[in-house]
Amino acid sequence: MRAVRDHPVTLIAAPVGYGKTILTAQWLEETRPRAAWLSLDPDENDPRRLRAHVAAALERADSGPGTELTTPGMIDDTAAPGPTLSAIVDSLAVTDEDIVVVLDDFHVITGAEGHAQVEHLVEHLPPRAHLVILTRADPGLRLGRLRASGDLLEIRADDLAFTCDEAETVLAREGAMLDEDSTRRLMGRTEGWPAGLYLAGLSLAGRDDPDAFVRDFSGGNRFIGDYLVEEVLARHSDELRTFIESVSVLDRFSAGLCDHVTGSTRSGAILRELERTNLFLVPLDDARHWYRFHRLFSAVARTELDLRRPGEARVLQARAAEWFSRRGNVDEAVRHSIAAGDTETASLLVEVHWLHYVDAGRIATVLAWLDAIGPLNEASGPAASMTAAWLAALVGDEAALHAALVSLEAVREHGPLPDGSRSVESATAMIAALFGYDGPDDMMRGAERAVALETDRYSPFYAVANAAMGHAAYVQGDLERALTPLVNAWRNDRAPVIIQVLALAIESLVQDELGETTRAGERADAAMALLESHGLRGVPQASLAFTARGRALAVAGDVEQALAVLAKGLSLRRESPAHGPWGMVHHLVVHARVAAEAGHTELARRLLDELDSQLARFTDGLGAVDARVVDIRRLLHEPDDVGAGQDLTDRELDVLRILQGSMSLQEISDELYLSANTVKTHARAIYRKLGVHAREEAVVAGRQQGLI
Repeated sequence: MRAVRDHPVTLIAAPVGYGKTILTAQWLEETRPRAAWLSLDPDENDPRRLRAHVAAALERADSGPGTELTTPGMIDDTAAPGPTLSAIVDSLAVTDEDIVVVLDDFHVITGAEGHAQVEHLVEHLPPRAHLVILTRADPGLRLGRLRASGDLLEIRADDLAFTCDEAETVLAREGAMLDEDSTRRLMGRTEGWPAGLYLAGLSLAGRDDPDAFVRDFSGGNRFIGDYLVEEVLARHSDELRTFIESVSVLDRFSAGLCDHVTGSTRSGAILRELERTNLFLVPLDDARHWYRFHRLFSAVARTELDLRRPGEARVLQARAAEWFSRRGNVDEAVRHSIAAGDTETASLLVEVHWLHYVDAGRIATVLAWLDAIGPLNEASGPAASMTAAWLAALVGDEAALHAALVSLEAVREHGPLPDGSRSVESATAMIAALFGYDGPDDMMRGAERAVALETDRYSPFYAVANAAMGHAAYVQGDLERALTPLVNAWRNDRAPVIIQVLALAIESLVQDELGETTRAGERADAAMALLESHGLRGVPQASLAFTARGRALAVAGDVEQALAVLAKGLSLRRESPAHGPWGMVHHLVVHARVAAEAGHTELARRLLDELDSQLARFTDGLGAVDARVVDIRRLLHEPDDVGAGQDLTDRELDVLRILQGSMSLQEISDELYLSANTVKTHARAIYRKLGVHAREEAVVAGRQQGLI
């Protein structure tokens, strides 16, 4: 391990039980560099959580990026390298001594996003920083360049396997004195597997004829773990064995948690004894407050629990969930509730806390919870269905949103809900108003109902309802009506951060259209500052702040910078269909306008074409949006087609004739053997060419021009 200092990155890859963690810990103990150790678990596949825990580990090593980046909600949420990773790299660069960052159990990181974060860290590792990766399987990292340059030290299972001399030392330490033939036989049967040899030593200790035990011993690497760990468990007191089996349901544990789960008052003493005897206990912090068991040992102990005390694991999981819930650790409370089969408690925890997690940029965590809880049914209750509706709206799953809303139609009066919203009716109104999947008119109806119901200024949903009202009014072009609710939203200290950002960004666009350019710039700057301070700059819903900021820069004369900011916002929005279609609509309008003003004609036209595609789903309530588009086309010296009814295509004339009747758009599509989206596109083209904004107006204009 001395060679670690000569290589920026060390990869220690071997199956379980090869002593990767122990070897690294001993090397750190001997050399005593500054070290930041992070034991990974599957939750670190959430890239936000991974970065948060790396930053926290560096903080514990006094080489961190600052406590403001390790506070919950302060870590950027994006797969691409962001400010948190930059801050981590910067903190490593300024250290005046060597620092080693250890990522233990890296094999649990299976997602491309997590691998991308670590690759970025590897590529930007400062000279005095070293990265040590401990893993059971080769990681999904691109390490070829490091291998070619000699900057990667690789330690594999063959390097970690014990020699006969090393095996004799380990066995003798456990009191197992074997002759040379028995040692070689045991080495042959374990293939030098350190954990197997250690377990063998524990089982051999105190036996009258250890050589006979080795002669009778059978089983390869696949079986030695189960066999010998059971032997170890069986040789300890009932109290200790019961404790180990009970605690095996926990991924990590402290004395207090163990006391609550097991009903014991001696957990602290037992943990100290387990640590003293090296019984597969791994400390997770220097204070020896949190521990975990060796993974294989824990798995075998869990199997023994199920065999000896069937059904008790769920009781223990429920106690763990209760303990974590009382201490505000929602992540682990939900996980243990699900493991206990208590989906009702898990659902309630999600229903109460979903908004906090979404506002902190951790929507992936909430979605994982809902997936683990399982599909909704009649027993799930209105609150669970309402939470599912919110999440479906947030991620752009319109089919799931529709299904959830249909299931809630009969319980509109149910409330208040666990998340703090007043009722099912209020929440469904806010979803309609905020996301606008069914168009501007539905947005305004929802907004008006939402602000009428959400009147408690101390509820976060008061700000949500007001932001939705301001947004709906902006979409419809009622700028004066938009201002007051938008200010109510972003000034409210109970408002979710992302709602404050939305309200500030929309107000900036409103002020710009009103000619209040200074105020528009101030609101755009405030929105960006909120994103920066809460580590949310990279989430898709932040794109509206980029929209507003880009427009403000263009008005101030910094056109090229404006286009760069707008390009970033567009990239964010294209990453995900989340949060409804209107963020993209507003962005395309502003981006196209700035491009047209700057003389980037082709860019402006491409953006307008994309805008037409976005708007094709809507047929009514688009007067204000169409007026904004007409202004842009005039900047491009394009005709706006108002009154150009004679330019209607034959198919558009067919649609216009049928619009005279009472058939719905779906019925028209069936009549003409077209898709509903195609009919909507034709209807939109008809409205634009006739200079109207609604079906009835199109019919009147068509008759006036003799088209029908």
